[in-house]
Amino acid sequence: MNIFEFRDRLIGDYASYIESFIQIRDPHIHDFVERQLQQGMLWPDPLIQLNPLFAPGETIDELVARGTLHPECARIFRKDKTEDEQ
Repeated sequence: MNIFEFRDRLIGDYASYIESFIQIRDPHIHDFVERQLQQGMLWPDPLIQLNPLFAPGETIDELVARGTLHPECARIFRKDKTEDEQ
């Protein structure tokens, strides 16, 4: 299961549900609400968290090298960093 595809399907289903009972007669307000819904006003971007107690996998450095994580993650999520390195 691809969790991002699942999220997209869930958001699509929820959007259809929400849009099924929104009936706005004023065209300006309707357009504004439609734009807001299309921009994802009701559903935030997916949240990815790193949990060291979860099943082990690739290291942060490996994920950064592969391009899965942003390069800044290698600096931020480092073991044994000192106070002035944060």
